Amino acid sequence: MHPRYRGPVMDAHCHYDATTAGRVEEILDLAGLEGAVHLWDVEWPPPGFEAEGKAWAEALPRLHRCHVPDLSRLGEQGSEAALDRELRAAAAAGAVGVKLWKNLGLWLDDAAGERVSVDDPRLDAIWEAAADTGLPIAIHVGDAPAFFAPLDQRNPRLEELRAHPEWWYGSEEFPSLRQIHEEFEAVVASHPNTMFVGLHFGCFMRWADVDRMLGSYPNYHVDTATTIADMGADDAWETVRAVILGHPDRVIFGTDLIRTKPFDLPSADGGWAVGDDSARESPARWDLAEFFSRHWRFFETSETGLQHPLPIQGPWTVTGLDLPDEVLRGLYWDNAHRVFKLPRTAGLEVRS
Repeated sequence: MHPRYRGPVMDAHCHYDATTAGRVEEILDLAGLEGAVHLWDVEWPPPGFEAEGKAWAEALPRLHRCHVPDLSRLGEQGSEAALDRELRAAAAAGAVGVKLWKNLGLWLDDAAGERVSVDDPRLDAIWEAAADTGLPIAIHVGDAPAFFAPLDQRNPRLEELRAHPEWWYGSEEFPSLRQIHEEFEAVVASHPNTMFVGLHFGCFMRWADVDRMLGSYPNYHVDTATTIADMGADDAWETVRAVILGHPDRVIFGTDLIRTKPFDLPSADGGWAVGDDSARESPARWDLAEFFSRHWRFFETSETGLQHPLPIQGPWTVTGLDLPDEVLRGLYWDNAHRVFKLPRTAGLEVRS
């Protein structure tokens, strides 16, 4: 239950698949959500918007789906035309956005075996088709700075990386996080007619760079998925609160809730479950209720010593942002509706 807010909420960053489609309504009700934006089913290569849509036996008017471009074929003859054609077809079929994943810029190679940079000109087909169709680009490039840092005791997410060593990108095999961020900003800057949502509070950029980009590019937004542990840390929460208050129409609430066959986030212990079919017999009521409750307390109260939603990220506690009511309304509801052009919900006003 919300400590203070009494309006509607849209979780604009979640993941389901055919094995969990039947749980969506129950999970939304458990969390008290009016709806959610389903970014991707976490399969690679992605199955395509129409193919994935067949997994949903019944229409789910509270769940809004995104298109995921298949970049695995980039460099093949006709691949750019295919990216354009498939995005436009998805838009016509009801997609509300386009999801790009962190393999872009990190380990994704083209048909010739060369790294695909975030600002690769062959991806212009995506940015331009998105602008033409009005679909926002929900994009996650790079990853948490700790995932690029040395694996020593100074790394704040060392235990998480020990549990998931495949998430460490600190070797020469990968580009630096700074390079990835520079490539990403070049794309946002050079495509002003395309709407971008930098997932994970600006793709894990430094707070000053998040603030600068929001102030520099009217086509740029961020979401809050899986970043509360960092946003609410002792050395960050005041700065993060100022960024949100300075750009109240640009920040979108999202959790990164994952309920798919290969992954659960959060799992029963507040971390990740990978390939554990036994954890999928129920929607894990208790941990999901706690998961969402920790979000509400972070955004709506000024409490200190709060537990953040994903304990696996680190043992520290966070301080609540205590956002004003009108900012909460934009964060939880209005901004997602405006950016993703979501259909109006009966009886619920969307403020422009």
